[in-house]
Formats: sequence, C-alpha cells, structure tokens
Amino acid sequence: MPLHRHPANQRRYDQRTFGERLADQVTASFGSWAFISVQTVIVIIWIGVNLLAFLHGWDPYPFILLNLVFSTQAAYAAPLLLLSQNRQAERDRIKAEHDFRVNQLSLQFLIAWHRDAHPVGCECVSKLGPAADDALAELDRELLAPTSDCVTNGQQVKPGATR
Repeated sequence: MPLHRHPANQRRYDQRTFGERLADQVTASFGSWAFISVQTVIVIIWIGVNLLAFLHGWDPYPFILLNLVFSTQAAYAAPLLLLSQNRQAERDRIKAEHDFRVNQLSLQFLIAWHRDAHPVGCECVSKLGPAADDALAELDRELLAPTSDCVTNGQQVKPGATR
C-alpha cells in the first residue's frame, strides 16, 4: 500500500529508485546556501594558500588545478540537475492531470447540484444555447472514459472513487 495518496507524491516519494533518491539529495545540496558558503571558503583558502606559498604552491597562478576541479564538479552536477528537473516536470504533469480530473469531477457535482436545486423546467443552462449542451455532453463522455490512472490492481475505478 502506498504511503502517499496523491499520484504525484506516490511517484515522488514511494516509487523512486536508489539513483533517483541520490540525485535528488545531491542536487538539493547544490542549491543550498551552505554549499555555496563552504565552496566559497574553500576557494578563498585555496587561492590564499597558493598565493602565499610562492615556492611550494601546488597550484600556482592561474590555478589550473582549481579550474579542473570546478570543471569536474560541473560535469557531474549538470546531468544530476537535469535528471532532477526531468523528474520535477514529470511530477508537475502528474499533478496537472490529477487536478484536471478533480476539476472535471467538481464540475460534474456542480451540474448535478444545479439540476437538483432548480426545477425540471429551469432554463438556466438552455439560455446559454446549444454550446452549453454540447460542452456538458462532451464532459459526460470524458468523465466516463477510462484512463490509465484509474486502474487499480487490474480493475477499473471510477474517477474520484477512494482506492
């Protein structure tokens, strides 16, 4: 049983692989003030030690080794950041699809409540013209159409039903 009910949270927390968890942890640290501060201090110390040690500096000016370290860091950071962004985009798509289904269900309830609250001969919707009837008919078809996120254990589940 998943720990999270929202489909995007299930994908984000319950279904991640080890590599995805590791990439998310590393990219979370890259974007922190602690990382930026520590890296800045290390660079200042590196440059200071090498400038003061004219004779025995391991990386004399123009700091080729420091440049190599930064290039290596960037070579590893860029793919990790892209992986994390791709997963975030996937979570956003899942959330958008879920929100769309919730909005459709909400509209269906509003239509049902409108029909219950108004008499049979009410012309509120009919005053809007055939476009409103067409939109409601299309909505009914979409709400009744099965989707891949409505299948649980091989059985079809109606949108909005608790699982």
